[in-house]
Amino acid sequence: MQHAIQFETIIESGIIRVPEQFIKKIPKSVKVTLTPVSSSNIIVGARSKAGTLSSDDFSALKIDTQGWQFSREEANERC
Repeated sequence: MQHAIQFETIIESGIIRVPEQFIKKIPKSVKVTLTPVSSSNIIVGARSKAGTLSSDDFSALKIDTQGWQFSREEANERC
């Protein structure tokens, strides 16, 4: 049984680019499901190279929380 492979990419002129590290793992026949990535406050950068992770592969995440209201009681009710 094959496992699902998940990655994020940008579609350019109708072409979906598969990251190098997955090319040899993908069978010739696949089913594609497209799900949009919400990028309103999060910027995802490309990895510098395939293989092991290094400190260059991580960047700070900045989320604008101005105007958010947080209620601990309301959050606990949702559990």
